[in-house]
Amino acid sequence: MLFNTNKGQMTIEEFLTDPTAPLVIDVRGSLDSDPAIPGSHKIYILDIEERIEDFERKFAPKLSGRTLLLYCSKGEGSSFLLKKFSGSFRVQSLKGGMVSYLTTVSRLLHEHPYQDPTKRGDNMVKILAALTNCRTSPITFRKIIHRLLQHSPDPKFRALAR
Repeated sequence: MLFNTNKGQMTIEEFLTDPTAPLVIDVRGSLDSDPAIPGSHKIYILDIEERIEDFERKFAPKLSGRTLLLYCSKGEGSSFLLKKFSGSFRVQSLKGGMVSYLTTVSRLLHEHPYQDPTKRGDNMVKILAALTNCRTSPITFRKIIHRLLQHSPDPKFRALAR
């Protein structure tokens, strides 16, 4: 288990270790926010804040043994929401939010040793599109992240792929 408290922040490294384990909720300011983390559910932040009990009841069946991971642009809004939850299940905020996710994914894409260097740019665009589309399947998302982590020159990231 990665988490020892019911409320707190999850680092991007913890998230990338198993990106499909938590139930991911995009709480940015509008419902048309793109890019998004694959598999995330877009819910307007004020809808959660104003009806937190209804939100908890709605997602309670899906959270048995799972973490609810909230993210916003920079992490402040989702971090603020944490104190509103009852604590009856694990709820985390992605530290640094979407900015942290995009920064890390971009770094991994730039460091990756592509098989055909002449198609590097095209491949990076396709992979980034998949990693920022909430409709990307969990299996595809997990495979892409795992491969990027495996081939990172940074031993800290390679260790996450084990």
